[in-house]
Amino acid sequence: RYAKLIDAPLSDYTFANNIIWLSQKSGFYRIIEDCFCLFSLNGHCLTMLLPPLGHAARQPAALDACFRIMDAYNPSPYLSVVEYVYRDFTDRMGNTEDRWLMERSLPDYIYRTDDLIQLKGNAYKTKRSEINQFRRAHPDHRLEPLGPPHWEGIRGLLNTWLHNRLKYLTGESIADFFYTVEQERQAIERALTHYDTLGLHGLCLFIDNRLEGFTFGERITPDVGNVLVEKTNFAIPGSAQYLFREFAKLFSDCTFINVGDDLGGLENLRRVKMSYRPALFGEKMTLRRNAA
Repeated sequence: RYAKLIDAPLSDYTFANNIIWLSQKSGFYRIIEDCFCLFSLNGHCLTMLLPPLGHAARQPAALDACFRIMDAYNPSPYLSVVEYVYRDFTDRMGNTEDRWLMERSLPDYIYRTDDLIQLKGNAYKTKRSEINQFRRAHPDHRLEPLGPPHWEGIRGLLNTWLHNRLKYLTGESIADFFYTVEQERQAIERALTHYDTLGLHGLCLFIDNRLEGFTFGERITPDVGNVLVEKTNFAIPGSAQYLFREFAKLFSDCTFINVGDDLGGLENLRRVKMSYRPALFGEKMTLRRNAA
């Protein structure tokens, strides 16, 4: 309800997205100045996962109260931060240069839904070719709406995906990869556990009666769809491109589809998301007080 007052097209501003990614943290909230204030406790550090959500006139006072709460807990005021701040929020705080230090975060990739479905023009020539190659090689493939009967197949595919990815990793990137993958695995498990309650929608891709791909998401706003997770057996050429396009069709009544950021700056993921020609980037900031 509070997120609808903001109407930001960012993947971080949905109930489901926050619930599934909070598996490694303690999340709790308070209503302050009639604003929804979402906090995160990670180790000995108290931060905010979002700025206060509410009417614009109430947000500055709510933000000040939230910083007082964080400062009372944290050993240093520098640890008191607000993550994933949407662009418009920074315009209504006043005296930003004097009081606040804003650092750019990794942006969301946002596409025109029709572009992802139609794949028209030279920019998408390779995508069309990969999909056609997949359909010729696997004429017996099928899609099913994702649901509880697929949970074990999804877990098996995740193991296969991890095994295949490890073959192409260099030594210095393995530690970061495992950290990110474990976070994602726990997020997927939490999403499956609460799938119906969260109102998620997804598809599974079967080849020779074997689950070789899955994806699920939701709506951020009535006009913006959101892809939370997509995984395919990348040893099967074209399967990822095919599944992505078919899932986009579920949001054909939306102008845009958001696919989130690149999970901490993973270069391969960034290249893939850029190859689909984003229509715009969902800007996000991290907010601290100006120590000066």
